Amino acid sequence: MARENASESLIELRVFLATIILLGILIIVAGAASYLIPAGNLTESISDGQTIHTYARIDQTPVPVWKIALSPLMCVTGKNGPKIVVLILFILIIGGSFAVMNNSGILPKMLSDLVGRFAHQKRLFLVINVLIFSLLGSCLGILEEIVPMILIFVPLAYRMGWDATTGMAIPFLSAGFGFAAATFNPFTVGTAQKLADVPLFSGLALRLPFFCITTTVVALYLLYYTRKIEKDPSKSASYAFDEKIRKKIKAAVVPDFQGSAKGAMLWMGLCFFLIAGVVLSGPVVPVVQDLAFPLIALIFLVMGIGVGLMAGGGVKRAFGHFFRGLADFAPAIVLILMAAAVGYLIEVGNVLDTILFTISNLTQSLGKQAAVLLIYIFQMLMNMLVPSGTGQAVLTIPILAPLGDMIGITRQTVVLAYQFGDGFSNLIWPTNPMLLIAIGLAGINYRSWFRFVLPIQVVLMGLCILFLMIAVNIHFS
Repeated sequence: MARENASESLIELRVFLATIILLGILIIVAGAASYLIPAGNLTESISDGQTIHTYARIDQTPVPVWKIALSPLMCVTGKNGPKIVVLILFILIIGGSFAVMNNSGILPKMLSDLVGRFAHQKRLFLVINVLIFSLLGSCLGILEEIVPMILIFVPLAYRMGWDATTGMAIPFLSAGFGFAAATFNPFTVGTAQKLADVPLFSGLALRLPFFCITTTVVALYLLYYTRKIEKDPSKSASYAFDEKIRKKIKAAVVPDFQGSAKGAMLWMGLCFFLIAGVVLSGPVVPVVQDLAFPLIALIFLVMGIGVGLMAGGGVKRAFGHFFRGLADFAPAIVLILMAAAVGYLIEVGNVLDTILFTISNLTQSLGKQAAVLLIYIFQMLMNMLVPSGTGQAVLTIPILAPLGDMIGITRQTVVLAYQFGDGFSNLIWPTNPMLLIAIGLAGINYRSWFRFVLPIQVVLMGLCILFLMIAVNIHFS
């Protein structure tokens, strides 16, 4: 729904090709790493109650050229293959369901009513949503589940006189930075603290003020940006694309919802209530968390088809809209697979343990301040290779936390450096499949998004460094 004409492809050809080229370069670099970086293996053992990590060189495992070329397909055979398949199905089902609701006329009607209600309170609407999404990311670790909301917020942003970038930023940037400024995020802070033998969800003395400052910075930045583009739309990060879409919106014929709008809205409300139940119960019910994507996708499917049937036209018409929606999302699948291929090549090339061992050795030779900054930067770079926050924690915290003891950095500070390095870079690395999906849903290109998010990333990087220096100096625990 980033475009209100469902016949349009999800991603413009130029945007698609530019992203393909960028990911292709990263795939080549990842493949070349298996030739240039020694292969190694880190093993873990217990001695006298202490965990000892041992590194050993292994036979070089250069990835054949044919395997590098086919890595976007072969990545589904790697250890993250099942997650990739689930993610693709998740996006396809949600895209098809939104296509049904959009073409039935119910979503355009809901957006029109919402804009009318907040026509004179746009700033309040923006700030409230930034706070809500930021809290969801910070307290519950919700980020991927927020992505479908872009399909609602982009057209909403257009109707409020803003742009596609704002429509993506309100849910995604807010939740992403809230995820990074985690307070009770079970997937990053919770996992890392458990691995580092730190009391669960401790350290709020620094995390809570950091979250408040981060959320305030996001809200102020979006308020500044929206005021700027209201005065001069050409200042928009996605101006060229926005102009095309605005012309199409003016020329488009918005379908009237033929059924009971009240009944359809109640049905959608019930489905969103069920989705909220899945999202909120996930952190405390492991089974629900494991099945979150399939459950949310199923609810979206039931919601979309249900609304399509309520609109009249029968099953054939509803599923026709659904399958056309799937076709619109096909280019996004290619980007997801190419992004996943980078991590897959690092995995089969057996170079990740060598990189981790090298960084751990460098850390030991530095002072406290320099060491914590190196951990922070290392985690940021690791996020490009291992987009999963939990996966990074499992890989790095068991090694870096004991190193912190040797250097004189508290384990809580090591966890904080991991948290900052992992979270914020989720919104800049093109190897993060969720970022590619998000910009695809918004209809903007990676370069436009990078240009938009860079200023606030620089500001928050400075804040991260400041808080890390405070943590070192107060022996944060």
